Amino acid sequence: QAQGMKYPRYITVDGEGNILVSDFWSHSVCVYNEDGQFQFQFGGHGSGDGQLRSPCGICTDRAGNIIVADWGNHRVELFDKTGRFLKHITTDLKGPCAVAMATQGQLVVTENVTVGRDYNVSILKKY
Repeated sequence: QAQGMKYPRYITVDGEGNILVSDFWSHSVCVYNEDGQFQFQFGGHGSGDGQLRSPCGICTDRAGNIIVADWGNHRVELFDKTGRFLKHITTDLKGPCAVAMATQGQLVVTENVTVGRDYNVSILKKY
């Protein structure tokens, strides 16, 4: 069951089997255990540290940190595995849409600047 979700968008599974879902309209990320039981939610509407505005893509790194494409705030955010804000990875993107970790630890980010028009792919070697 989608615990309070309004518009679930992207999904990933971390190294411990937890299921993470970004929710575009509730401006948050919901975390479920491997059996689908709701664990916690983080984010919330806004532009401050730890807040999200229409989050899209989500992934985890080798350390279990959570990376979120914060589409509405034009940035990519880093949280620890409990949802605690760690830092802004980048704040100079127009519309980060999806995120993924490459095999050598690089962060790959797609941008959808204008729907149906401009697309970019960025590879961040260090974050």
